[in-house]
Amino acid sequence: MKICAFGVLGELSIDGGVVLGAGRLRCLLAALLLAAGRPVPQANLVEQVWDEPPSRASSTLQVYVVRLRRALDGLGVPISRSSTGYRVDVDPDLVDLHRFRGLVARRDADLRTELGHLREALSLWRGRALADAASNALGFEADRLEEERLVVVERKVELELRLGAHRELVPELRALTRLHPLRERFAEFLMLALHRGGRSADALEVYRVVHRMFADELGVRPGRRLAELNEVIVSGREIGAASCLGPLNRR
Repeated sequence: MKICAFGVLGELSIDGGVVLGAGRLRCLLAALLLAAGRPVPQANLVEQVWDEPPSRASSTLQVYVVRLRRALDGLGVPISRSSTGYRVDVDPDLVDLHRFRGLVARRDADLRTELGHLREALSLWRGRALADAASNALGFEADRLEEERLVVVERKVELELRLGAHRELVPELRALTRLHPLRERFAEFLMLALHRGGRSADALEVYRVVHRMFADELGVRPGRRLAELNEVIVSGREIGAASCLGPLNRR
């Protein structure tokens, strides 16, 4: 696995033992790394560094940029300024977030190859993104990144199901449905894994639990896909191998 010099998929990490003591410096670096190689407008940086910007935010930001330049000087990673803002000049592939996205984008006709890329991508995560970059704006960004991660987890599980890892996936899917009870895709995958592993009664119980939870907490029913999957299992009809990636196959 290629080593990333900078990490934002967890607490902020910097290769070479560089430590940024000030929280504002970590926020500034995190904001620049999110756009590695591209300029970030000064107004955006102010918003991401401070929840309530000081009266002289622009000049204070320049002071932080100077301090950050000095901290990164030994790594040969410059911070440049242009008419459109500040930019950290680092190869995006050396930042874990951008390496994650590059691996995810490597779709392959061979499912095992693509699955390998997704597993490597997910292994880059060390916890909640931007965990120690404490500003409201970066917190919102961390939420968006978590959604991005979960979409990749869904794709990984899809491929594993297609490759026949039904029984092996049940513990992971149990944990995912507990952590994300309103994310129907994980419940669908758990039902498929249980059913294909010869545990249809357990699969139907998953649907009953989800149905009851949605009714009690949201006042709605689960979505069409989950309901259709439940009907197919109840009827004993065959579920095609690709059903987790598209419409259910009914025979």
